[in-house]
Formats: sequence, structure tokens, C-alpha cells
Amino acid sequence: MDEINKIRKSFFSEGKNRNQIAKKHNRSWGTINSIVRMQREELKDRGKHPDRVKKVMTPEVIKAIEDYFELEKRQGVKKKQRYTATQIYKELKERGIYKGKMRRMQAMVIALRKKEGQTKAHSFLPLDFPIGSALQVDHGECEIKIEEQRYKGYLFVASIPGQVLRYCQIFPTKASESWGEFHERSFQFFGGVFPRVIYDNDAVLIKKIIGSERKQTDFSLGLEEHYGFGSHFCNVRAGNEKGSVENSVGYCRRNFLTGFPSFISWESPNEFLSDCCLKDIETKVHYKTGEKLSNLMQQVKEVLTPLPPKKAWCRWIDCRVNKYQLVNVDHHQYSVPERFIGGFIRVALTTSKVEIFKEEELVAEHQRQYGGKDALNLDHYLDQLKRKPGAFPYAKPVTQSNFDPELLKMWCRLSKKYGNREANRQFVSILLLRRRWSQKELLTGVAQALDLGAIDCAAVETILRQKQLSNNSFIENLQGIMPTDAIKWDVDLSSYKELCQGIAL
Repeated sequence: MDEINKIRKSFFSEGKNRNQIAKKHNRSWGTINSIVRMQREELKDRGKHPDRVKKVMTPEVIKAIEDYFELEKRQGVKKKQRYTATQIYKELKERGIYKGKMRRMQAMVIALRKKEGQTKAHSFLPLDFPIGSALQVDHGECEIKIEEQRYKGYLFVASIPGQVLRYCQIFPTKASESWGEFHERSFQFFGGVFPRVIYDNDAVLIKKIIGSERKQTDFSLGLEEHYGFGSHFCNVRAGNEKGSVENSVGYCRRNFLTGFPSFISWESPNEFLSDCCLKDIETKVHYKTGEKLSNLMQQVKEVLTPLPPKKAWCRWIDCRVNKYQLVNVDHHQYSVPERFIGGFIRVALTTSKVEIFKEEELVAEHQRQYGGKDALNLDHYLDQLKRKPGAFPYAKPVTQSNFDPELLKMWCRLSKKYGNREANRQFVSILLLRRRWSQKELLTGVAQALDLGAIDCAAVETILRQKQLSNNSFIENLQGIMPTDAIKWDVDLSSYKELCQGIAL
């Protein structure tokens, strides 16, 4: 259009003829003649062919796109899971229906969705937060592998609006204990407490919405009280009000958890994510200003409130112990000692542990379970198994336990000597010795008993007692009250070994 204007100016204003203009602009005489003869309104549509048959965005392609929209309606697909232009492009390419480029497909999908009333143009206000004045917190779903088993996790993200500083962690639950633990880790990461934290209306934080008023949960009020910040809750279905963290959730998921990553425990991905966030801050710059993120991080730390004493956030649940010595917590079962059957107990849940209390007494502690597996402590069932030795090989706490090879060897030797029922009783009695001696001491005693041919619980206990008496610190304590020449602490079990071998023969 710029060249056309120059041609018309040369002809109408400067008085040059068509031949001169053609030579100057290296155009044919006919082209120059048509330009100067056309009206300016006609020049705007010059080169357009409204009746030309479309070769790329054909009616067939448009019909195929609309079919996807109809499929979404029939299946009741939610907005966030609608077919994207990229997915439609890939599928129509594979089917040979569409032969154009991605950009043309994206423009057509947007236009058709507007025509269907599925998208609307919104206006937003640009915001500018003073550095360190606010923190936005949100979470989104993701999937990872823990010990080759697939789990759904919740990626919690904290983002400082306008500064491209973010921190993320993943938890197997989005309950209050995860929210509390994430706040503790976030404030530790950024080096202090922000005066204002911005959330959406998550049920963990808000129990009721009345117009513009929010009724906060006790947990939410407890967060504010402990850390000393103020909470701000966005309008319903207005994620744009915390756009920084909304974008950060997607960024962390795409860049740090690409594909289907595998870890050995629930703490491993969090160590990895912390390192990723630190690396971003140390190596990258602000996308607009070009300032180093490490410098921005230092500026944020200087204006934050110092951290209060560290707090382990937990959720309390009242439960009753069933006849199997189990309490049900969040679709998983945890064992307690037999004496608590039928009673009521309190359970403290953190993201990693389950602590069970009877009044002020800690009666059991377990690693928190996810993915359907229950936590049964074999020691809680030993008293019952001693009374019911026939059930030992089939008891669930036994089948879930991994015994040391020395213990399995002892169990096998006991079975050969006594038969199944008495062998089970003797083996349970040996396991009960763990309540008085450490695992290492017990295994040492069992190994020595096997070497001596002493195949019963009494022999193992005797060996453990003799080892306890021969302990140097024990001898030194007695030396002050008894003459040393009157006591011989050397233990010689060779005659006992010969006697046991003779009986076995």
C-alpha cells in the first residue's frame, strides 16, 4: 500500500506521466495505469478474491472441527478439558482432512468457539505489587511414580506476583496438613513471612461464602495467627485475580515434572523441586526488566517479617479401634496394641506420619500410607499370635513383614525340631524378645544360638542375658562394690554346645 500511495502522489501531485512512473518503480505501464484510474476505496480491496474456492480451511475441515464441539456437548466435557486447537490439528492431520498450518487451525478454532458462544472477550486491569508485599498460593493435580507405583499428587505453588519468583512442592493429599506444611516450607524458602497471602476459595480455608464475605475455617485462622499475615480470597471463578500463581502451577508442572517422573519416596520429589526452584532463581533473569532473579530474591528477603518458631502442622481425628486392632484413617488402616480394642483414641496426621494417642500416651506411630496399603505393626499382634500359633503363617501382619535371614533360618530349624504349632509359638516368643533387646542384639543372639545348636527361645534369651552380664560397662559398675577376683565374667558355652548336639543325635 505504501508503494501505491507513492505512485498516486507522483501522478496527481507531481504531474509525472505514466511512462516516467513505470520506469521509476520498475512496474508495467498497465499496472501504473490501473492504479491511477482506480478510486481509493477500490484500492483497499485490490488483490482480494472473495469468490475464490478455499483449498485449506475447507467446509469439510470446518465441519470436522464443529463435530468435536458437538462431542464435547454430548459427553458433558468440562471447560478445562475441552479439545485444544493443537489436539484437533494433530487428529485432523492424521486423518488427512486438514493440510494447512497450525496457526490457521488455531485462528479457526477461536473463531468457531466465539461463534458458538463458548468464549468471551474479557478485560483485565494491569496490577503492580510492591516487591515483597504479597504471596499467591495455589495447587494443581499431577501424576508421579513412587517405587514404580503410579500416584496422583497435588503440586502446591507459591509465587510472588510480578517478580517471577516461585516455589513448589508436591504432596499426596491436599488436606490441611499439606497446606500447613507447604506454608512452613515456603516461608523458609523465601526467608520470611509476607504481610498478605492471596488464595482462591479452597474448602480447606473457607467453610462458607456469603456474598462478598468469607467464613474462614479454624485451620485458616490458625495459619494467620501463627505466622501473622493477612489473607485475601479471590472472587469465585476468578482465577485471573491470582494469575501469577496460576501460570506458575503450569510452569512448574511442564518444566519440572515433564513426562511421568519416578521417585523412591514422597520426599524425593520435594528435594528435587526445591533444587529446581533454586536453580531458576540463580540462573535466570526477569523476562521484562532483565534483572537477575537472585537480586530480586535478596530484595524480597529484606522486607519480609522474620519467621516464627517452626511448627509441625497436623490434623487431629477421633477414631475407635476395631476388633482387628485397627483404626481407619482416610481409607487406610493402622494397627495399635491389643489392649486398646474397642476404645476411642486420637490420631495426629501429618503429611508423612500417623501418631496415635490414648489421652496423653503415644501408643503407636506409623509412616502414613497412600495408595491402598495398610500399616500393620507385627509387634502389636505378637501377644495374640502366641495364644493362637496356628494362625501365624496366615496372619496379615506376618505376611507383610520382611524377616531377617537369621530369623527365617531359626524358624525353619524350629519347624524341624518341634512341628508347626510349637515352632510358631517358640518363634513368636523369640520375636517378643525384641521388646527388651535391640534388633541388632537379638539377631546376634539368634545367630549364636543357631551356631551352638540351641534351637528354642530359652536358649536365645540365655545367650542375650549372658552377653548383657559380660558387658564392660556393667562390670565396671560392679567393681566398686565387689572384689574383681571373686567374679569371672568369661562365658564358655562349649559344653552347652556339645550337650545340645548330643541331644540332637
